[in-house]
Amino acid sequence: MQTISAVFAKALIEAVGFSKIGVTETRINTPASHLALSNEAHQIPLKELNDFLFELQRRIGSEDVGLLAYKKAHPGNLGVLGYAIMSSPTIHSALKSIKEFYPLVGTGFCMFLEEQPTQVRFVGVSADISSPMLPRVFIDAIASITLGLLHWLTPTVRFMPVKAEFTYSRPRDTRLLEEMFGTGLEFDSAVNALTFRRCDTDLPVATFDASLQKIHNDHLERKKREVTCDCVIERVKSVVLQHLHQTKPLTVDVISRSMGLSTFQLTRLLETVGARFQMLVDSARLQHSHHLLINTSLPLKQVSYSLGFRSQSALNKACERWFGMSPGRYRVSGASSSSPP
Repeated sequence: MQTISAVFAKALIEAVGFSKIGVTETRINTPASHLALSNEAHQIPLKELNDFLFELQRRIGSEDVGLLAYKKAHPGNLGVLGYAIMSSPTIHSALKSIKEFYPLVGTGFCMFLEEQPTQVRFVGVSADISSPMLPRVFIDAIASITLGLLHWLTPTVRFMPVKAEFTYSRPRDTRLLEEMFGTGLEFDSAVNALTFRRCDTDLPVATFDASLQKIHNDHLERKKREVTCDCVIERVKSVVLQHLHQTKPLTVDVISRSMGLSTFQLTRLLETVGARFQMLVDSARLQHSHHLLINTSLPLKQVSYSLGFRSQSALNKACERWFGMSPGRYRVSGASSSSPP
């Protein structure tokens, strides 16, 4: 199940104008009892937050309401992760901290960095393909609060992304999106992502403190290990999905290193919850294959490659096992279905 920290959820709701439109907690289906808690470790179902944000959007009557989150961006919204970001030496280091420790803010999705010589792409994708697509108001709020946070860290330089990708379809009016993220907008994308120039991510963070950074990172590593132990199955599937998107190897040693664990540690953790690594890889591949076959028009050869198979015949055999039919037939017959079997 996708969840998000109560502290961050509350910050998002306040950012997009909860108080401005005078909506009372008893009149909308809202996780108010959870949001009232200040315990940053507490997680609430992401669906409850999205239902609430969608209702706010409906009452305000604007598709762009999520962009209001930019003005409320602050490291404090991320709890202890925010302090580590504030003490980072550069924007790149801050993005790496978010990528490493995002499970402390939410689960059921994954974030990763794709680095090129001249660009850095910060990517977010749902780890549960069977869940409904995230609403635009939530996607905009996350993207704008991320950009606002980076601008907060470099108050004298307002750098812009060179490209912004969104999984939702192109809105009728993109002017406010262009004001926020620039003209390099892409819609109906496979992931939500912001791409920055490498030189911009090398900008120094105004609040950098080396000694505090070590203290914060050590604390975050301990917290991350606790979360990994508690949600090991979700974390493994999340990292496997990340590797699928990046066409990286799916072996247990590679996945365990990405999780900051030894192969032995990961194997033991899975044993404690009665799970097997290869079964989790197979489950992630099934979900991702459903997404690629139903929601994209990629050729089957490219789908096979994206799933880490060496040949299309391997994809054919897997789809017969998963869906009881060939990938081509599943693409046609499953077009009306919103979730994998």
